[in-house]
Formats: sequence, structure tokens, C-alpha cells
Amino acid sequence: MNWKNVDSNALAENLHPKHDKYFLKDLVVKADSGHLSVHRGRIEPGGEIFVHTHEVESETFYILSGRLECTMGDEKIAYAAGNCGFAPPGIPHGLRNTGDVPAELIAIFTPPLK
Repeated sequence: MNWKNVDSNALAENLHPKHDKYFLKDLVVKADSGHLSVHRGRIEPGGEIFVHTHEVESETFYILSGRLECTMGDEKIAYAAGNCGFAPPGIPHGLRNTGDVPAELIAIFTPPLK
């Protein structure tokens, strides 16, 4: 395994095919590390990472900016910059941008996404 340095500002964004107005940059992928993957995300106003579960991966997400409503299991929680959520495998979770500016986050998956 080699070390890696990433300037996330220089990476192209990709629109996530399953969510609404959610753009991703892959910072660390499975090929880089067999232990985790790291992604920078942006949810536009009114956009949403629809409620979903992961069968194998745990997902940790840290909010960098913006206002979001987090669904975690049966709960809905207001999130802002500095909030961190952890969804183990099998727990329904999602994020909806409730603000009028883009929300940015870092998502970490263990084990890494494919």
C-alpha cells in the first residue's frame, strides 16, 4: 500500500445516481486502502441522500457546512457544521438539505465501498 495525498478541491465531482442533488468526490477508495473509503459530498438546497442501509459497511459522516435533517433509524435530528453521525450496518439513515445553501460533508465507510 502506498501513501496518498489528495487535494479535494482539484477533483471533479460526480452526481450520485441514486440520490437527489448529491455530488461526490472520492478521496480514498478501496484500491488505496483495504480498510476504509473516504468521500467528500455536497448536497444542494432541497437535495437529499435518501434513507438507505448498508448490509456490510458502517458509515460515519461529518458535516462541514450547511443545515441538514438527518434520519437515523426512526429518529430525525437537526444537523449543522460539526455534527457527526455513525450508522452501523443495517441501520436506515439519510440526510436532507434543509437550508438555502449547499451542505458539505465527509463520509467514511468501513470496510470500504466497492
